[in-house]
Amino acid sequence: MESLSNIIGNKTVGIVGVGKWGTHLVQTLTPHSPHPILQSDPARAAVEQNFPHVPLIELTERADILILSTPLDTIVGILLEIRDKIRQGQIILDIASSKRGFADLLKEINKEGRAIVGSIHPMTGAPPNPPSLRGQNGIICQISDQSNEAELIGEAFFSSQGMTIQRMRIEEHDRLMDLIQGKPHFFQVAACVAMGDGLKDGRPVDDLERLGSPNSELFMLSVGRGAILDADLQANLITSMVASSEGVSDIERIIASMQKILSIAKQDATRPTSERELSTFITKARSKLDPDKKWRERMKDKTNTIIVRLGNIRKKSLHLTARADRIGLLEEICAVLRHHGIDLNAIDSLPSKSFPNGMEFELGHKDTILVNIPQLIKDLDHIDVLLAVANTKK
Repeated sequence: MESLSNIIGNKTVGIVGVGKWGTHLVQTLTPHSPHPILQSDPARAAVEQNFPHVPLIELTERADILILSTPLDTIVGILLEIRDKIRQGQIILDIASSKRGFADLLKEINKEGRAIVGSIHPMTGAPPNPPSLRGQNGIICQISDQSNEAELIGEAFFSSQGMTIQRMRIEEHDRLMDLIQGKPHFFQVAACVAMGDGLKDGRPVDDLERLGSPNSELFMLSVGRGAILDADLQANLITSMVASSEGVSDIERIIASMQKILSIAKQDATRPTSERELSTFITKARSKLDPDKKWRERMKDKTNTIIVRLGNIRKKSLHLTARADRIGLLEEICAVLRHHGIDLNAIDSLPSKSFPNGMEFELGHKDTILVNIPQLIKDLDHIDVLLAVANTKK
């Protein structure tokens, strides 16, 4: 696969919409471009005196590669505004999470034969959510055989982030995203509302996580993840789903299914145990979802791993920050911890928020010895690693 530098070559890149994702694109593409990345964002220009704003039409005329990173409800207007300014061989690429509102317009522009039109979707939320894009999915939406050069830019960008590339026709994208994004966000928002309505007497929501079973904690992770996402993003994804009759039907089926569960449960509450029906209903639903049980077996292994990890980290943990990542870093850290008699049972790592090239480590360890924290701090400092205050969770 070609690098970003080779694919961009001597072309000028323009980013339309420089929010979180647009800023990430500017930062990622700048080292690979011989020219400054052109940026168009009137909202930022209005409040940031030094923002290098280039008006949309001017950017369209100057840029060889246009990447649209704007809210969903603005993309159609932007495409219509620049359509007559598009020149032969110009590349237009969007990164939107929903293609429903403008997919037909992209295909029309593609058929006109001037621009090379592509469409991609980084399945990550807006950076830095998650903090690392490594291993996250990047979708390449295939528009036509003429879209190859635009697709290559998307592939190179995803590869530079360590992301996993997935491919589909643009016609498939929104139908699948309704299942992968629309429904989960609908559930997350509904759960957030329901859990919030259930809190009484000022009890904090983290009490539910602290007191819950492993199954409860896994559920609360999903609710919590939904509760920290951008509300506009969630609203746009749900709204995009119900913009189609199929999406509306899906949501209505969800509500009907929940009403069915409630109805059966209410009847079971008055029946003898031997005559209750909800268990049979649940079993049939699981069989429809996963007839051969292979998915459930994978989920059992995966969720058991998460449950054990959460328990280990909760019991006893150390938080380390390495100022710079390097080959063999984890081995060096483990050697120091072994010298202090610290027996690890969980290791999590992610890019550092404090140091551009650093790493953060959350280490669960067995509570078997009294650790000399001041000496541990000194020994870790020798390998350029910082130790936060030891965290003991009862």
